[in-house]
Amino acid sequence: MKDLFPGHFKESERNLKLIWDTSLFVFDANILLNLYRYSDATRNEFLRILDKIKNRVWLPHRAAEEYLNNRLLVIDQQEKSYDNTVKAIESLKQDLDNARQHPFVSKKIMEKVDSVFSELCNELQSNKSVHTSRISNDEIKESIANIFKDSVGAPYENTRLEDLIKEGEERYKQKIPPGFKDSSKTSDSEVFSDKCRRFGDLIVWMQVIDKASEIAKGVVLVTDDKKEDWWEKFKGKTVGPRPELVKEFKDRTNQTFHMYQADRFLELARENLGEPVSKEIVEEIREVRRRDKIAYHRTRDLQMRKRRMMQIEDLARELEHVRHQIVNYENEMHMLQDKRNILESEKDSLREYRNTIFHNGGNAHIDDSELTDNFYHISKNYEDVAHRLDATRMKYQDLSRHMSMLEQELARGMRIIEQENSADS
Repeated sequence: MKDLFPGHFKESERNLKLIWDTSLFVFDANILLNLYRYSDATRNEFLRILDKIKNRVWLPHRAAEEYLNNRLLVIDQQEKSYDNTVKAIESLKQDLDNARQHPFVSKKIMEKVDSVFSELCNELQSNKSVHTSRISNDEIKESIANIFKDSVGAPYENTRLEDLIKEGEERYKQKIPPGFKDSSKTSDSEVFSDKCRRFGDLIVWMQVIDKASEIAKGVVLVTDDKKEDWWEKFKGKTVGPRPELVKEFKDRTNQTFHMYQADRFLELARENLGEPVSKEIVEEIREVRRRDKIAYHRTRDLQMRKRRMMQIEDLARELEHVRHQIVNYENEMHMLQDKRNILESEKDSLREYRNTIFHNGGNAHIDDSELTDNFYHISKNYEDVAHRLDATRMKYQDLSRHMSMLEQELARGMRIIEQENSADS
């Protein structure tokens, strides 16, 4: 049973120790990018562990590429984080200054608070300067380059990537991990690298599998990717790597596969490698991940609201267009009704005229066939106008129903936005 369903069973402690002694340690791009979010002490400790096992570490080419492509973006995000923190401190200080008229904040305490706040802001600005300097002089990047000096995989040829894109389309349709959570990412770009971006996780996964097959060793993948196309989750708790991943890895390589987030990796490094790792460092990494999760959900919520606003704007534009069409159809119906009434009146007059002549014994100066032709043409025009009027009336009714549906959708969307705004306030 364990052989058929390896992803559903944990390894024994003995096997885990063997795995840590023999496996290849593979790191995802997010692990390297998070080094920019850690304090100096935590980052140095993490790099020290990596340096200890650098003869058994490896980076998939795609992971290295994503790290280098996103490094400046993460640095910029951290700069903004420093700025936001300074603004929050200054706002709090201003609130306290405004409250000095109240008896609960003494002048002596406020002087101490001003001193601490000033010192704190100065240190944040100083640290921000150090962080900003990494744009052009990045010691973190140099440390990573030294650790993974000869441990980065080769890139896939474009033909292999094209095959993976086709395979990825089918895998994502069937919700086969990893990467299917990125299926919503679309790109109309004709640039090949843009087309590959949607399948980044799958490319990393296949590069890891190829490497394990090449060296005939098990793999410990360290990633802070939190999506459910990597992890099995139950009631909000992470159980472990997706069983499908463990099975596919074993089927393709005949090797073991384990996956950990950064904090768990350090805890197990302490247990299995005998490396000292403080609880404070592990907790900081978890806190960074918690903040990242909050930021991720906030960004996702903002994107959802933006999409909802765009949908409402589209609905409003469509509704305005439909209303304009309805007015046109109303005008057309009035015109056709007037025309039909005129033709009906002409038809009645001609019929009455023919009947009068017939009752009077006819008129040698009037051609009866001409009267018949005129009556026929008027009747034909009447039928055409009546048909157009019926068709226009049906379109008008369809549009009226569509307008009612759009109004309901628009009202529902506006209520959702109002509820969200009310919840925020």
